[in-house]
Amino acid sequence: MSWIKEADVNVGNIIKVMSIDPKAMDAVSNLNQAVTFGASALTRVQEEAIATTVSVANKCRF
Repeated sequence: MSWIKEADVNVGNIIKVMSIDPKAMDAVSNLNQAVTFGASALTRVQEEAIATTVSVANKCRF
């Protein structure tokens, strides 16, 4: 939960902080979907493994 006022929406907290500006929240969410689940030569498992490895290396919780 952030200190910024949030709407009651069912999205991840990193996007939820933008919920007071629905157009921005939708744009970021759509960008995330396109980048994460767009056309790729990698399988979903490979993409998730890379994302997990990078997050661990960067000490990031997301």
